[in-house]
Amino acid sequence: MKGKVREVIAKCDEKGTSESFLDILELRHLLDRETTDLSGGELQRLAILITSTQNATMYMFDEPSSYLDVKQRLTAANFIRNLLTDENYVIVIEHDLTILDYMSDLICCLYGVPSVYGVVSKSSNVREGINHFLDGFLPSENMRFRDEPLAFKVNF
Repeated sequence: MKGKVREVIAKCDEKGTSESFLDILELRHLLDRETTDLSGGELQRLAILITSTQNATMYMFDEPSSYLDVKQRLTAANFIRNLLTDENYVIVIEHDLTILDYMSDLICCLYGVPSVYGVVSKSSNVREGINHFLDGFLPSENMRFRDEPLAFKVNF
């Protein structure tokens, strides 16, 4: 994506919806900037906008909340969630469990050995899926993919 933000958006906008998304994703003030001058968060929001303006039956986002502050993460999560219709799918790969919980209907855990193999678990509801991930164990598949569960300790 090289050139001015305005040009990149115009080139990629298949549905003609980018104008209505500029304010939601806080990109309007960047239209005359070069994409090479954008910060990580600005590029991330631009990528979300460009993806969402494509005519597609499946939208896939890989860690869309990266480089975004808390407010922008919630805005992006809500924006991506609203792309879902009866005629398409939205798949999100995310490590931020809060955002994942906020925007998901179903969760699949991915596990394996880097550069060797990867497995995608059966889908489960959000609460169960996040808990299975934290436990490192998938009861429906009788599969342990982590030796120790992830635990968060709170001291008062």
